Amino acid sequence: MRERISCTSSHSMLTLPEKALLVKLYYQNGECASAALRSYRRTKGIRRGKGPLTNAAVARMISKFGETGCLDDRPRSGRPSTRRNAAETVKDEMETVAGSSMHGEVSTRAVARRTGIPYTTVWLALRRTLRCYPYKIHRHHELLPGDSMNRRAFAVWAFQKIAEDDDWLSNLLWTDEAHFTLRGSVNTHNCRIWATEKPRTVVETPLHDEKVTVWVGFTTSTVIGPFFFEEMRDFGFVTATVTSEWYADMLQNHIIPSLGDKHLLERTIFMQDGAPPHIARRVKDLLRRSFGDDRVFSRHFHYAWPPRSPDLSPCDYWLWGYLKLQVYRDRPTSLGILKDNIRLQYLTITPDMLYSAVHNIIPRLQLLLRNDGEHIEHFL
Repeated sequence: MRERISCTSSHSMLTLPEKALLVKLYYQNGECASAALRSYRRTKGIRRGKGPLTNAAVARMISKFGETGCLDDRPRSGRPSTRRNAAETVKDEMETVAGSSMHGEVSTRAVARRTGIPYTTVWLALRRTLRCYPYKIHRHHELLPGDSMNRRAFAVWAFQKIAEDDDWLSNLLWTDEAHFTLRGSVNTHNCRIWATEKPRTVVETPLHDEKVTVWVGFTTSTVIGPFFFEEMRDFGFVTATVTSEWYADMLQNHIIPSLGDKHLLERTIFMQDGAPPHIARRVKDLLRRSFGDDRVFSRHFHYAWPPRSPDLSPCDYWLWGYLKLQVYRDRPTSLGILKDNIRLQYLTITPDMLYSAVHNIIPRLQLLLRNDGEHIEHFL
């Protein structure tokens, strides 16, 4: 595994003023280490995480302070620790490469090569001496100018609708298309950042195409679809490009009748993103006739979905990941088997799963407001 080392950690060691503040908070909070640590994190704006800021570490520091009356590390006599020497070299190397990497990172094996220190010693120095931990980098779509403002405005508007109508969130039909391939989903297991606390780094990635395209829609209690965009050729079905004609035909012949059969058409709020096929004239006219302007959540209607915001859609932050995890378990060997797996796994989703996934948007919107409309998933 090629792990990544972050050089951005600021909590590998506490400064003397920070230690003094912790001691003060310890005695102010009834000599309780956990209460002192909570107060310290609130004061410093630090999220709970791994590293030196633990209840046990605070207790050890207080015990040392009681024994010595000193918060500084005492110099040790005798021969310096080989591990500590290695840790200092590793730390220096991390700081050296920080300026040459976009996210201040380098692989553990690269540090071993550059310093001549064995790989296992580098790893032990990171984990046991420097108290660093490997974290996965989050990949998100790039936010463009104005996106953060639109995302924040959406959060404010959504909370207003939820306050006005208890059923508003339940009536939302979340819709989306995704691509599946026999190769399976992208593996990001080997992408890690070593740090004492969870980093605030994200990697932005563009949209991409795959082989099989499927549309789904769901509320807090039911699923609609799945529908595959495909056409018959002489040699069988092939995946079709999603055009406005394909999309309108799907809505008119499959989705809207399905909502009618479930007696949901009169109260459904139809949500879609702003992809070009979704906002063609024929599609917009069909949506207006079926739902009205006030019950369509899309570009060119009263309410628009904020662009580049998959972190706010349960289709993206839950459904697609869940389905891809399930449908590839038996390693499908053909697109036909893959589509059968998608149908099976999608139609076995329970109402409890839907309710939980949709209502997860509420803490996400709260976090979005606190983060001024910026990326949020690396905080979750």
